[in-house]
Amino acid sequence: MIQPARDLRPNMLEVRCQGSRPTCLAFATSAANENLACVGEYLSVEYLYYHAVARTQGANPHAGTTMEAAAAALLDNGQPAESHWPYLDVISTPWAPPIGVSPIHRGTLAVGKLSFAEIADELDGARPVVLGMLITDRFYLPDSEGRVLPDAGDTVRGGHAVLAVGHGADATAQYLLVRNSWGPAWGLNGHAWLRQDYVDTYLHQTVKIAKG
Repeated sequence: MIQPARDLRPNMLEVRCQGSRPTCLAFATSAANENLACVGEYLSVEYLYYHAVARTQGANPHAGTTMEAAAAALLDNGQPAESHWPYLDVISTPWAPPIGVSPIHRGTLAVGKLSFAEIADELDGARPVVLGMLITDRFYLPDSEGRVLPDAGDTVRGGHAVLAVGHGADATAQYLLVRNSWGPAWGLNGHAWLRQDYVDTYLHQTVKIAKG
């Protein structure tokens, strides 16, 4: 049984679902920004994703975006409340943000690659961390305790972004608690525990957030 040392879930809104669109990074960043701004409501994922895509090579909304582009978008354009531009299941035509919305919530993202211990330190300070990582078949089906464990025969399926919102341990290992954007049916109501060796193997980038 994993014993949480830090768990930020009570401070956060319910997990959402990105559907079939490549918007995982925008969802993870939005959840971090909601926590930072203490707004008590969803911020517009669509607005953040639009401005991040505009800064991404090719500007293709069907191809995702990068942490660097999301960082620039959150600092320069920020995010209004979700009600100003709700998330779209399918991109509409024309795809364009509303004009003159307020208030705008900005944040500064520091892109890098924190160690497992450094991520835990951020979480101890009540600061969730965006994780950009490769995911494998095991990630899709956390076990009955919500754990994602490495497996020698596991197959990598691609890149994904989640938000680290806690850490803990059982008798043998350390874990990060992550918030996904695949809806509440995945894992433990949309969350899962990634064992440290899984994180160490598949983590690619991290993002810390601070006031813009």
